Order: sequence, then C-alpha cells, then structure tokens
Amino acid sequence: MALELAVDMVVDNIVEALILMLPAMIANATPVVAGGRIPIDMGIILPDGKRLLGDGKTVEGFLAGFAAGSAVGLASALTTGNTLLALHSPIIAIGALTGDIAGSFVKRRLGIDRGGPAPLLDQLDFYIGALTASIALGYTWSPIVAVEAAVAVLLLHIAANAAAYLLGLKKVPW
Repeated sequence: MALELAVDMVVDNIVEALILMLPAMIANATPVVAGGRIPIDMGIILPDGKRLLGDGKTVEGFLAGFAAGSAVGLASALTTGNTLLALHSPIIAIGALTGDIAGSFVKRRLGIDRGGPAPLLDQLDFYIGALTASIALGYTWSPIVAVEAAVAVLLLHIAANAAAYLLGLKKVPW
C-alpha cells in the first residue's frame, strides 16, 4: 500500500511538472519545424574564431517557438482552469528558448559543430532554462520533483528527436 501511494505521488508530480513544462517542450521543438534564415547571432564570430551560436538558431525559429509555447500554455490553462499558466507560459517559453541558445553557445565554445552530439546538454538545456524561468516566476520545485521532471523531459526529448529524425525533420537523432 505504501509503495502504491509513493508511485501515485511520483506520477502526480511528473504530470504536474509536465503540464507546467509543456509550453517549454513545444517552444523547444517548434524551431526545428519552423526553420528560418536570419541567424540570431547575425554571423558574429568571437575571438576564439567560432560563431557565437551558428546558423541553427534563427530569429524566425525563436519567434515561432515563443508563439507556439505561449499558445499551448494558453490552451492548457483553458483546459485545466489554471489562469497562472496562461500568464506564465510566455515566460517559460522564453526560458526554454534561452536555455537552448545557451546550450548552443556552450557547444560552440567546446568546439562541437552544429548538429554534433552533446549528451544531456542537448536534451536538458531548454529544461534548465524553463525551470529557471518558472522559479523566477515564483514556482517552488522540490529537488525530487525537479529531478523526476528532468528524467521525464529527457525521455520525452529523446523519443521526440528520434521521431523527428525518422520523419526527416531533423538531420540527426539527438
């Protein structure tokens, strides 16, 4: 009985966290589909000789991710009755997109080319950005729930990237 209650609590925590993170996950996935031609870094090359971000991070992708994440948050808010979610989703979407951009910056500094693998960074950079944004908005995450959500997001991200690769939407499966 105690084990069943513990499992129910973990599942409830993950579902609640994923509802909050859904705008982030959609915001992170949308630029892959939206694409774009205007690089956010405008081609800036840093003193290390490497691009600031690279061609994969575009203005159009950022705007599409922001719009999609915000819209999904609004739809979730209407479905769940959580009005704060509608207000917070745009910030969480920006947090996710900013986290992804930060991950790209780190990859360039490490000498990892666009599309090159960076295990965990590739899957969790947007989550860390969204988590940071949600904390800034006043959400309180217990460390256990944050880790449970990270594992769920990691698994969902791996599955979504594999599907996008198989559908020809991505050139690499990560």
